[in-house]
This record gives sequence, structure tokens and C-alpha cells, in this order.
Amino acid sequence: MRVVNTKGKKFRVPDATILRLPLYLDKLILLQQAGVKEVSSRQLATSLDIKASQLRHDFHYFGGFSKPGRPYQVDKLVPALEEIIGVDVPVPMIIVGAGHLGQGLANYRNFERLGFPLRGIFDVDPKLVGLEIRGVPIRPLSEMTAFVKEHGIKVGVLTVPVNVAQDVANQMVAAGVVGIWNFTPTDIRTPPQVIVRNERLAVGLMCLSFKTKRIGQTEELRGD
Repeated sequence: MRVVNTKGKKFRVPDATILRLPLYLDKLILLQQAGVKEVSSRQLATSLDIKASQLRHDFHYFGGFSKPGRPYQVDKLVPALEEIIGVDVPVPMIIVGAGHLGQGLANYRNFERLGFPLRGIFDVDPKLVGLEIRGVPIRPLSEMTAFVKEHGIKVGVLTVPVNVAQDVANQMVAAGVVGIWNFTPTDIRTPPQVIVRNERLAVGLMCLSFKTKRIGQTEELRGD
């Protein structure tokens, strides 16, 4: 991904670095809440199980944030990363699909802490429409387009059945959503200007299964 630095020049930030930035921010927020004022690159990296050199390299894309050999000031680094990631100003979002997964995500309070207030929940099930989750009512899907336009929603979470995922995504995009967090086990097609983040829950479990199986095999070999 290409970004613009303070001198107006474009440069490319690797996707892997972009994926690590929220991890840094989340850990720093926890440190801030615990009253920690300073943290070294080694301490921060160790807490995330990465190399300090990798962390410093990631931060170098955005100015480094501290002088060589000096610790990071937590109260300064948190807002700096929030601005870089884009959550210094709240990014309101909606959830489409109020089944078990959608309700679980709607009940996750940390989204607000991280700058993503939930503004709307939508579903087609008349048994769900009218219920509230943390004060947010579940509305009929037919109201989504008008709601997105009226409230300037830019991010949508997709937790609908596979067979309607593309259609709902199309409705989101047509309404003005430019970022979709897709929890459906299928790829959706969007215009180039719309960013899609796919979450494959089953894939995560299979990766975990693969690693735990290999641990068991390693222990058996050691026993031999």
C-alpha cells in the first residue's frame, strides 16, 4: 500500500507492516491503561513475540517515533499510531447479519475503544428485527441503504449466509461503504476502490489443528 509522508512523497508500506500496526496500538493502549509511561522497542516487541529489529523497521516507515537508544513515550505513540491507522477520528460501522456470529461481534465492546462505534445492525429475519444489542436496534435489511447514506457509514461487517453474501455486499457498496469486513466463507467481488478484509474462522482452526498435530508428532519422536 502506498502512503504519503510529511514531505508529500509517496512510498510503499508492506502489507505485513500494516497488519502489525493494530497489534502495536492494541498493546500500547493496554500499557497506557496500566499507567506505563515508557516502553523500549525490545519490551514492546517481546510482548508481541516479534523481533525488536522488525518493530523498529516497521516504525521507521513513519518516522521512528523516538531517538536511537531511547524508549518510546507511550502517551505520544498511541495517538500517533491512531492517526496513522485512521482511528483518531471514530469510524462508525454497521453489521449485516444478526445471527450468532453477528450478535457476538455486536456485543464486543472493544470496537468502540479502538475507534469503531457500532451504529446499526441489519437482518431479514422478522424475529430478530426490533431487538436491541447494547442499545443498537436490529433493523430490516431494506433500511440499510438509506441508513448508510444518512449516517455516512464507510465500514460494513458481513456475517450473512454464503448464498446472499455477494448481493448484500453489492448493496453495501452502492450505499457508500468502502470497507467490508467479510466473515462469510466465500470471496466477494467489489470495485477496486472498495477494500475487503476476509476472515476465515475455519482456516484459523485448521492452522491450529495442523500445529497441534505436529507438536504431538514431535513429542512421539522424542519418546522414541
